[in-house]
Amino acid sequence: MIFNPAAGRRRARRRLAGFLARWGDRVTLRPTARPGHAAELAAAAVREGFETIAAAGGDGTVHEVADGLLRAADQTAGQATDQGESGAAPVFAVVPIGSANDYAHSLQRQFGTAPLDAPEAHPVDVGRLSWTAADGAPRDRYFVCCCGAGLPGRVTLESRKIGWLQGVPLYGLAALRALRAAGPPEEWTVQYDDEPPTTGPTQSVHALLGRREGGFLLAPDARLDDGLFDTLRLGPASRWGMLKLLPGLARRGPPTDHPHVELGRRRSIQIDSPSPLAVHADGELALIPADAVRSVRLDLLPGRLRAKVCAVG
Repeated sequence: MIFNPAAGRRRARRRLAGFLARWGDRVTLRPTARPGHAAELAAAAVREGFETIAAAGGDGTVHEVADGLLRAADQTAGQATDQGESGAAPVFAVVPIGSANDYAHSLQRQFGTAPLDAPEAHPVDVGRLSWTAADGAPRDRYFVCCCGAGLPGRVTLESRKIGWLQGVPLYGLAALRALRAAGPPEEWTVQYDDEPPTTGPTQSVHALLGRREGGFLLAPDARLDDGLFDTLRLGPASRWGMLKLLPGLARRGPPTDHPHVELGRRRSIQIDSPSPLAVHADGELALIPADAVRSVRLDLLPGRLRAKVCAVG
């Protein structure tokens, strides 16, 4: 179990105490010490042969553990194939003790909860964000719940500056700050699957595997195992227009008849922007404008992870 002591605005230890009272003697607990550490710990756990790897924290911990697990499992599977062996990737268990817990929400809604030691887990889809770095090297990152480019990336940047809120209030205030600082929408070129690319003023592009992003219900009908992203593209809405959209996005999901809201279900997205992009993956910053990346691709990888969520209380 990879545990983030800072999850839930440092309330994680209290939330986890009762859980560990039941499972502590059967759990190898490894706390994180810095950003990126959870991915390293997950990769090490795969190499050590653990059959279940749990992320105890919020969506940031979930993201890092899943990314590290998937990368190490890919490498282990490749080595096993070279040696004529076979083996399944570890089960990914989520123990939700963070603030938003968006991924846990979708897992529980679709599959319910399961004990930590139960062998059952559900094949779920994974997303991969890829880009070319400024030095010309290819880069990528897995995500399991959501990915957003443009406004949601800037919202994530703003949320890092707010230390006294969590959940929807945190991201709501961050959204207000990001909107206040935003300029007019730029002309992005976006291509879905094999469709012709389209160019137009764009505030943001979202790809969701789960239902929520930052606590906002952006994909009410999303399923974690249907082989498709639920996509959302926000066009040239004014600041006032965006402000009017926010309450509905938190409670009901995006409107289906808004002239600046484009919804769909796709397997891949290519985004090209005239300016450097801000992009988050599962609420964690993947790219900031200083990275000088103007083009990203998102691909859905069906059934790449076996996952479950465990009840804390």
